[in-house]
Amino acid sequence: MRGFAVALWLVYVVSVQAQMPTAFFGAHLAVQARADERTTALRWYDDLGRHSVVFLQLYHEAGYGAYVAQRLQNLSNDRTRAALDEVYVERMGGWRVGKFYAPFGAGLLLNESVVAVQSPARFAIGDLPMRVAYLFNGAERQQGVYARVSIGQLGASAGVGRHFGIDPHAFALWELPERPRPSEGYDTLYGADYALALGEMHLQLEWLYSEGKRMPATHWFALQARVRSLPLQPEVRAAYQSHARQLSWRVALQQPATDRLQFKLTVRGKEGTIELVALGLQGDL
Repeated sequence: MRGFAVALWLVYVVSVQAQMPTAFFGAHLAVQARADERTTALRWYDDLGRHSVVFLQLYHEAGYGAYVAQRLQNLSNDRTRAALDEVYVERMGGWRVGKFYAPFGAGLLLNESVVAVQSPARFAIGDLPMRVAYLFNGAERQQGVYARVSIGQLGASAGVGRHFGIDPHAFALWELPERPRPSEGYDTLYGADYALALGEMHLQLEWLYSEGKRMPATHWFALQARVRSLPLQPEVRAAYQSHARQLSWRVALQQPATDRLQFKLTVRGKEGTIELVALGLQGDL
């Protein structure tokens, strides 16, 4: 992480030489009090692996930015054991270098915080907008390339490398982040995603295919539906895995506490079984 700290310092120094950057310091909360069949506990992250963090964000009028976020609580089975959630420098709307969440596809299924370089590009066929990320997260960790091509609300993605999906943030919609992930991970990924609006309902659909040398080839399907116009603004998420032939589901209701904070009641399960009930607080300070 020393290299990232140096990069952030250089961005800051360059910004000061030209003009003082705009700085924001704050916190993002994703707190849950959970009850399941075993225990009741308070966690400073939610059941999708989204962390409560304190952060520093810098913007410069030349179009550059820097971001550092530290977790208030780490996941017990996270192999990195690092308190830093993200630390990167970027060209706004362009490249990004550092440690950040590099989602595969729409990110409903696979979303891991990795050391990576990400850049916009153009797909040769049709000159379509494309996002490319090169991941190098260390030995026995995520290494490889993600690419996503988008046409309006439709996206297509591919990933080639090794050890994809080994962190607890991966496939958190399918399996709770506290459950162990396979150490080998996946080597090849393909996916497609589509977003659409049906009246007041916003839908997002995602398909992902994964395979690895020691992992069974698996199809994943995910759905997210939100209705902001209804009371309690319900959100439904679901994920299906072909290898296990099971459906995981999650229903969340939210009630504003302030302009920037919401209480959330979440019920989550698999098939007809409820895994947990959680009351959470989410938003920015």
